Amino acid sequence: MHYIYDPLCGWCYAAEPLLNNILESPLRERFSFEMHAGGLFQRMKLPASKRTMIRQADARIADMTGQIFGEAYLNGLLARDDTIYDSLPPIAAILAVGRLAPGLEPEMLQAIQHAHYREGLAVVQEETLGGLAGTLGVERDRFSPLYNEMLNEHIQNHLDSTLTLMHYAGAQGFPAFVIQRGDTLERLGHEKHYNDPAAFAALFADRIGDDAD
Repeated sequence: MHYIYDPLCGWCYAAEPLLNNILESPLRERFSFEMHAGGLFQRMKLPASKRTMIRQADARIADMTGQIFGEAYLNGLLARDDTIYDSLPPIAAILAVGRLAPGLEPEMLQAIQHAHYREGLAVVQEETLGGLAGTLGVERDRFSPLYNEMLNEHIQNHLDSTLTLMHYAGAQGFPAFVIQRGDTLERLGHEKHYNDPAAFAALFADRIGDDAD
């Protein structure tokens, strides 16, 4: 199972319950799981028109899924015209946590999403990301050097690999759920299940069948 995401993608935050249901599936021991991040934002400030579009999408997500968008985000981070949007630092943090504590990548993604969308924290800052990693038991003195290594040396290769996977899987954007059987990739349509995670979990269980890999 491949999960293609971006940590600052609102619809990936909307898909959090879908992802959780897959990871908590009774079939979990029968399939491997990998996360692949894309670089939706690369160190930019957003014009008011773009932030208005994001606000409208966030309202739709909240209505559809019940996901929480906090006041510190809506009236703070999103409202300010000097807020920096950059997917690369949180991606590097997730990669670093994956090296230091394999298997905790989904938890780190969720911690970043909650910090951004619920608490309005600047998840582009190493200090914030190190604190979030610490809540998962990753020590700061181990996190910081590996985070910087990922950010400065390895992240572009990861993004390129994600784009290649998206191409072969026919994924047009974030998020995307892709099942792999041997060399065959199947994108699992999730769009109509944002408000029904249980139905998506049932669809996933049906697709992986008896030959989950």
